[in-house]
Amino acid sequence: MAMTPDAAGNERDLILLREWPRPGRPLWLGIDLVTGDRIVEFDTPSHAHPDHPGAVVAAARAEPAATARDGLLVGEGLLWSLLDPLDAGHEDDAGGDRLAVETALRSAARRFRRRLAWWRGRESGLREDCRRLTAGFRPDLEPLFDILDTALVPPDPSDPAPPAAPGPVAAVSPPAPDPAAVGAWLGSPAGLGALYGPEFAPRVEQATMGERVAAALRDEQALLVEAGTGVGKTLAYLVPLVAKVVAHGTRACVSTHTRALQTQIMAQDLPRLRPLLGERRFTLLMGRRNYLCLRQRRSYLSRPVEDLPSALRAVAFRLWLEETRDGMRDEIAAHPLLAVETPTLFDAADLCLPGLCYEGDRCFVQNARRRARGADVLVVNHSLLLHDQKAGHTLLGEIDHLVVDEAHRLPEVTLETHAVAVGLWRLGDVEELLGQVRGRGPVPERIGLVASRLERHGPEGERASALCTDFAGSVRRVFNSFTAWWQGLGERVDVLLPAARRGPGRVRIRDKDEVFGALRPEFAALADDLTEAADTFARLAGKVSQIDDLSANLEDDLAQLAQAGQLLRQLHADVHFLVADPDDGWVAWFEPGRQRGVARLGATLLEAGGVLREAWQESGRTPIMTSATLAVGDDFTHMMGELGLTRRRPACATHTSPSPFDYHAQALVLTPRHFPDPNAPDFGPAVGELLAALMHGVGRKTMGLFTSYRLIREAADTLATAGLTDDPAAGSDDPVVLAQSPRTATGALLARFRRSRRALLLGTNTFWEGVDFPGEDLEILVVTKLPFLVPNDPWVEARCDRIQAAGENPFTSFMVRDAVLRLRQGFGRLIRRTGDRGVVLILDNRLHTKNYGTTFLHSLPVMPAGFGDTADLLARVNGFFQRT
Repeated sequence: MAMTPDAAGNERDLILLREWPRPGRPLWLGIDLVTGDRIVEFDTPSHAHPDHPGAVVAAARAEPAATARDGLLVGEGLLWSLLDPLDAGHEDDAGGDRLAVETALRSAARRFRRRLAWWRGRESGLREDCRRLTAGFRPDLEPLFDILDTALVPPDPSDPAPPAAPGPVAAVSPPAPDPAAVGAWLGSPAGLGALYGPEFAPRVEQATMGERVAAALRDEQALLVEAGTGVGKTLAYLVPLVAKVVAHGTRACVSTHTRALQTQIMAQDLPRLRPLLGERRFTLLMGRRNYLCLRQRRSYLSRPVEDLPSALRAVAFRLWLEETRDGMRDEIAAHPLLAVETPTLFDAADLCLPGLCYEGDRCFVQNARRRARGADVLVVNHSLLLHDQKAGHTLLGEIDHLVVDEAHRLPEVTLETHAVAVGLWRLGDVEELLGQVRGRGPVPERIGLVASRLERHGPEGERASALCTDFAGSVRRVFNSFTAWWQGLGERVDVLLPAARRGPGRVRIRDKDEVFGALRPEFAALADDLTEAADTFARLAGKVSQIDDLSANLEDDLAQLAQAGQLLRQLHADVHFLVADPDDGWVAWFEPGRQRGVARLGATLLEAGGVLREAWQESGRTPIMTSATLAVGDDFTHMMGELGLTRRRPACATHTSPSPFDYHAQALVLTPRHFPDPNAPDFGPAVGELLAALMHGVGRKTMGLFTSYRLIREAADTLATAGLTDDPAAGSDDPVVLAQSPRTATGALLARFRRSRRALLLGTNTFWEGVDFPGEDLEILVVTKLPFLVPNDPWVEARCDRIQAAGENPFTSFMVRDAVLRLRQGFGRLIRRTGDRGVVLILDNRLHTKNYGTTFLHSLPVMPAGFGDTADLLARVNGFFQRT
C-alpha cells in the first residue's frame, strides 16, 4: 500500500468497513481512516487483508475480537463512542449503491480526522483511564488506543471547513409588535428575507398567520390557528412572539408535543431569529427524567467493571460526560454502548437532594432549571407545561405569553398527566429510595444508615433513631397489606374475567362495589397501615428538626426518606380515590394480567377541556394554539372544547392558514369501487394482495397506515405468501416489508425504512402523525381503515355514554370528528415539501356507503377518484408518476 510521507511511520492501519450488499454476494468496502486514501475490499470483516497485516478493523455491529496476523476487530459504534460521544449511533447507512458506500466512507474519514483532534485534546488522565478500564480483558484494545494517541494523521486539503453558524445576511431589526408591521416584515425581503438570503420566497399564508398571532398578543385574546403543511407556522408565531418580548420586556413560552419540533425550534428557528432577540436568551427545558441525575452519575461511575462490555460502557460514559453540556437522555438514546443503560441512568425515582444537587453547577437538572428561569423565550413540551400548572407554576416561573404548537395532542397529554394508576411498581419506587423492604432481612438499607448516623447526635438522636426503626416496621406492614390487597384484587378479577375471555387492553369498571366490595377488610387494613406509616414519619421528621449540625450526607438521606414518605401518602390518596371516591367525570379501569391477576388499576378523566379551562382561568393566560389539524371542515367547535377554550370573554378567535401546496397537481387520491367491507374477514388479506400488487407493479416506497396489529399481521401474511418479507433474497430487487408489532422499536423501523431503496412499511397509531418522509422517501400512502377510536375502550365507551346522557349523538359529535382529524394527520405524512408528489389510497368503503362518509371526503384537500381492478389501479398510479 502506498503511504503518504507523514503517515509512513504508523505501525498499524485503522480500517473502517461498510457492507456493500451487491447483487449475488455481499462485499465489504473499507478505507484507512489514518491516511484516508484508497478504497479496499474485504470478503468479511474478520478476514485479514494481505495489504493491511495487523490492522485494526472497525465494522458495524462487530464485537471486539482478535483476528489473524495480529489484527483486531472492533465495532464501528465503539470507535465513535471514543471519538464522537454525542453523535455516536447516528451513522448514515448508505444503502445498496457502491458509489454511495464509498462516499460515506470518505465522509467518515473526514469525521475521524475532525474528532481525533477532540480526543487528543482531552486530558491525559482521562485517556489513561480509558486504557486502564479495558486493560486485562481480551481482546487487548491497546492497538486501537495507540493509533488514536500517536498515529501520524496527515491533513486532507479536501476536508471542508466547519459550517458557519446561521446568521443574517444583513443587519435586521425586529418588527414592531403590531399586526400590520409583523405581516409586512414576514413578507419582506428586507425583513424575514434578510435572514434567508437569495432563496427567500415570501408566503402570504405565513404573513397572514403572523398578523393574527400579533393581534391576539396585542388584544390578550385566545387564538386557535389551523396552519396547513408548508405554511411555515413556527416562524409565523415566533416572529410576533419575539417582537412582543423585545418591545415590552415580557417572557414567552412555546410548548410542543414532539422532540423533533423542539429540536427544529431550538436548532433552526430561534437561532435564525437571533438578530431580533439581541441579548435576550432562549432555552429548552424538559422534565427531570430527561436529564442525568447527579446521584445516578455518581452511582454509575462507581460501578465495578467485571468484563469487557462493562468496561467499554464505563469508558463510553466517561467520554460522554466529558462532552455533554446538558446531560440529556436523548443524547444516548441511539448510543451504541450506552442506550441499554438509559433506564438505569434516567429512570430512577430519586429526588434532587439539598446537599448534593443545589450547590455549584454539577447537577444537570438544576442547571437546566436555572437557565430556564433566566430565559426570555422558553421551549417546553406539553407534559412539562401541564406539570407546571399542577405545581402552581413553580417549574417555569411567570409566563406572559403562551403558544401551544401541535395543540391537537394537548388533550391526550392532559388525560395522561392527570390519570391515576396503581400497581406493584409503586412499591418498587419506594424501594428505590429506601432499599429492599420485602423479605425477612434487616431494616431497609437507607433507613438503617440514617438510624446509625442519628445515634451519634446524643439523646435526641437516639430517640430519632428509634423512630427510624418504627418507620421501617410501618413501611414493611404497608408492603405486606398492599400485596395482600393486590392479590385479592387479582383473584376477584380472575372470577369476573376468566382467562378464556381475556384480551389485550383495559377493562372498564362499571360497578366498584362488584369489584372491590369483597375486599373491604383488606382495603381497611391497607388504609390503616398507610396512615400509620405517615404518622410515624411525621414524628420522625419532628424529632429530627430538633437536632442541630446534621451533616450534608445525613440531610440527603433524610430527604430520600421524606420522598418515600410522600410516595406512601400519594399511594394512600390514589388507592382511596380508585376504590372509595365517587368518580363522576372519571372512568375507572383495570388491565388484566396475561393469564391471571391484574397488572394495573387506574382511572382517567373523561374530558380534558374542563381541566384546561380551569388552568387558563386560574393562570390568566390567553393561549395561542396551532396545529395542522384542528377543524372539521371550517368548524373548530370540537377542538375548542377539547382545549378548554369555550366560554371565554372575549371569545377565542379562530383562523385557518391553508397549505400553499398544489395538492391537485402533487397528489393523486384514489378509493376502490369494489373492496371488502372493513369488518369482513377477508379485508386483511385483500389489503395484503393490493399492497403486493403495488410493490410488484409500481415499486415505489410505500407506507400502509393500519388501525390494529391484527390487521397488520393478516396483511403481512398475505405479502409473505406473495414472496415479500422483511428479508429479501440476496441479489433480488424485492422490496423489504417492515411490519410494526407491539415489540418493535419504532426508531429502528423508521431508520431501516429511510435507508432502504425499496420498502413497504406497515404501521399503526405511531405512524399516523409526527413522522416525515419527504421526497422519494415516501411516494405512496395506503390508509386501510378510517381511524375511529376503539369503541369498547373504557375511556371511549364512558365518554360516549356521557355525551349521550347530555342529549347529543356521540358518534357524529365525537367519534366522527375525532376520526376526521386523525385521517387528516395521516394524509399529511405524504406531501411535506413543494416538490413532493405522491399517491394516497383510502381502502375503507364507508367513505361511500355511510352518510358520514361525506364529512371525511370534504376534509381531504383532493376529492378521491375511483379505481376498478388491480390493472386499473396500477395504470392510474404509474400514469401519475410518469406525468409528474
